[in-house]
This record gives sequence, C-alpha cells and structure tokens, in this order.
Amino acid sequence: MVQRTYKRSEVEGLLHALERQAREAAKLAAEAQREAANNSFVAYRHFREKVGEFKALCILIEGRLKHVADGRVDDLKTEFERMDILMLGLLIKASMRFFFVLSANTILPLGAREIFIAELHSLYEAREKLRRPDYVNRLSTGLANDLDTAEAILEEIIDKAPGLLKFGTGAV
Repeated sequence: MVQRTYKRSEVEGLLHALERQAREAAKLAAEAQREAANNSFVAYRHFREKVGEFKALCILIEGRLKHVADGRVDDLKTEFERMDILMLGLLIKASMRFFFVLSANTILPLGAREIFIAELHSLYEAREKLRRPDYVNRLSTGLANDLDTAEAILEEIIDKAPGLLKFGTGAV
C-alpha cells in the first residue's frame, strides 16, 4: 500500500486552524466559568465540544506530520506541541476553575454525572500525554500543580455527591 504524502503548506494550514480552535476554546472556557456560578453546564459543554474538535484536528496533524513530502518537520512539530501543551493547560485550568465554582455548591445541576465521568477520563488523558518524553521537558510546574488541583477538586465534588456517580448499569 502506498502512503500518501502531504505538502508542508497543508500541515501549516492545519496548524493555523488549530490555533483558531485554541483561541475559540479560550473564550468558551471563560464563559463556562461565569456560567458555572449559575449552576449551568451549557457553556462548559460548548467548551468541551471545542476541545474535542481541537483533539480531532491534533490526530489529523500528527498523522500528516509523519508523511510530509520533503521531510522537514521539526519546526512544524515544535509548533504543534506548543499548541497542544497550550490547550492541555487551558483544559486543566478551565476544569480547575469550573470545578472550584461547583465545589462550593450544595446542589449540583442535572448532567453533572456525565460531565464528571468525562472529566475524570479527560484529566487522566491529559496527565498521560504530559508524561510523554517530548512534552515532559516543556511542562511547567504550575501546569502539573494545576492538574493535581483539578483532580483534587473533582474528587471533592464526587465525595460530596456520591449518589450522582453510580457507575453500575442502574438508573440515575
């Protein structure tokens, strides 16, 4: 099977699209934090959808970086990793702030169970990705601490409301 190759300009275009996705996600993260104070997950869901789009684009870019026609990709790979780490940081900080606001509430909104399950998975993925050798050297201690804090806040919320998280097959 012949592997398709990609022009450098194609990957550069995808990197520009990735940067736009990151800027849009940053705006949505701020909105989600404001709405969390009103017990609303709507903006946070929009933020998470944008993060999902970003992740899908990352998968596409990673594949194309391996098959650039002229083979010169070090600068593209560095830029890709920079944006990926930026988004991981944004995701971790947004989760931490969103969960911090929620942790002060005694009543959690509908949809909390689904959000918490997805967030536990997402924070685990972020931690694993940040442990990769090409990322670990570029990781700030602040980001690692934020990840620990986000996980701790999420665990606190779960401890407050164990009835929300019935991981079995029964109804909620």
